[in-house]
Amino acid sequence: MWWEVTLSPKGQVTIPKEMREALKLRPGDQLIYSVVDGEVVLTPKNIDFNDLAGLLGKPPKGRATLEEIDAAVLKGGGANVVDTQDDDEADAAA
Repeated sequence: MWWEVTLSPKGQVTIPKEMREALKLRPGDQLIYSVVDGEVVLTPKNIDFNDLAGLLGKPPKGRATLEEIDAAVLKGGGANVVDTQDDDEADAAA
């Protein structure tokens, strides 16, 4: 499903009503804009982490520990862009 919107002179867009309803967005909700492969991706920031459970399927090696998740985030994001010198090891991805 897609919607066409027009950028205002101030660089603003209005999220169409049908899209807001589909995403269950309400006034005051925060959104995150990302650019992925030259396309804008809009993600509700208020999404509940538990709603994402199972989104990628069952992990091939079972459940991951926090340390394994932190390591995967650092590897995926690049350790050179994440400053963890002042963090505890378990808080590296926070």
